[in-house]
Formats: sequence, C-alpha cells, structure tokens
Amino acid sequence: MAKSKVETVFFDIDGTLLGLKSKSVPDSTIEALSILKSKGTRIIVSTGRSYEHAKFLAEHGFDGFITFNGSYCVDSTGESFFRHTIDVNEIQSLHDHLTGFDKFPVGVMTTEGSFISDITDDVSAIFKLLKLDAPPPQDFSHALKSEVLQLNLFVDEDKETHILTNILKNCVASRWCPQFIDVNAKGISKQIGMEQFFNRYGLSAETSMAFGDGGNDIEMLKTAGIGVAMGNAGDNVKSVADFVTGTTEEDGIWNALKHYELI
Repeated sequence: MAKSKVETVFFDIDGTLLGLKSKSVPDSTIEALSILKSKGTRIIVSTGRSYEHAKFLAEHGFDGFITFNGSYCVDSTGESFFRHTIDVNEIQSLHDHLTGFDKFPVGVMTTEGSFISDITDDVSAIFKLLKLDAPPPQDFSHALKSEVLQLNLFVDEDKETHILTNILKNCVASRWCPQFIDVNAKGISKQIGMEQFFNRYGLSAETSMAFGDGGNDIEMLKTAGIGVAMGNAGDNVKSVADFVTGTTEEDGIWNALKHYELI
C-alpha cells in the first residue's frame, strides 16, 4: 500500500474508539494514538456524545473534540470555539407535540448541561449499556428556556419520519443506536465539525482520515480524504467508506492505520 499523506485523523467513540462489547479502548488503539502524536499527526474525537461524556479521552492527547455531531467543538484545552443551537421555534413545536399528542423520552443537551424528560426502563438500559450516568429528569418545558445543542428522541423509525417531516422541520436526525436518534439543527453534521478544525489549524479534508461505524458518521467518512468504516458498521456506512477494517476488539483501528502505513 502506498504511503498516504495524512495530517489529521478523526475518531468516533462508541463502536470505534470504544468497543461495542468491551466498552473500553484497546491497548492497540492507545499505542496507535501515541504513535500518531509522535509523528505530529493531529488526532480529534468526533462524536454524538456531549463533551462531558467524551473528555475522559483527553488523557490520550487528543487535539480537540467534535461533540453533539458537530454542534459543539472544543480545543485541547477544553475551550469551546464553535456552537450551533436548535431554533427555539423547533423546541416549541416539539413541546406542543409532546404535550398534546404523544409522549416519549427526550434527552436535551444545552449549553449549560443535559437533562432527560423521562427515565423509562428502556432509557435506563441504554445508559447502562453505554456505561454512562443518565442525566437528571426534568420536564421538557425546561428546554424552552435553554440554548439547545442536540436532542435525543427515543422513537422508532416510523415515528422518526413523522416527527422530522411534521414537527422538527428545520432539524436533521441520525441514528447510531437502534433505540434513539440524535437531532441537530439542519445543516449540522460531523462534517461541519471537521471544517471548524480545518479552518482553525489550516488543515484540509484531502489530508484527513476518519474512523466511524454509525449513521452519524457517514458525512464524516465521505468528507475525509480516507474514510474507514469499522467492521461492526452497517452496510450504509461501509458503502461510503474507502476501507473497511475490523471491529474495535479486532484491533480495527491499528490494522487500518498499518494498512495505510501511518504507523
């Protein structure tokens, strides 16, 4: 394999840096990150998670964090340099729907913190699976007084289509977990987050690489000069990738970086 010119590598968290089964970062990935850093390659987290639920990875020397699927970008010092919130009219529309027509749990991520409208057994199971603490429960009406960066709607695909078509008309959704969708302002994606870092550090998409496994990673993999899908990715993700590697537990990140002669 001819050696590739890569200056920046973006990494999803769940199912990529963290194994779906192990819920930990493999030793091979930790070593690979260290080698990339030693060669001057920038490494950046790109996730649907909040910064609070992602910053535990800072110990591995990441140069920044794309969080909330591109709505909130943070540099290596923890300072935010980009944020994009959902229009309050969209929040009002969802509030009216939840109050008058339907009720399902909604996670609300704001510039001040996160909460969830209802903690059901399904919600508890998801947070347990992800090894995360569930945010405190609050009535969804609190979102009307907040700057909302992202919503998590615990709905199936049929209800997702209805809500995006009729309620949250100026939002986009992505699904990396069967039980819920991430909802962001229309136009927001991990690609937007990548562009913030390209501009900030004078980098380019052509000299970047990205690893991911979920639907919210598709735009990121398409944008990067080299897009790598993990072995556990769905066919829709693998179809847009330049290379398909193994799962996290199969040393997928290490093997892909070796394949491209970056380590």
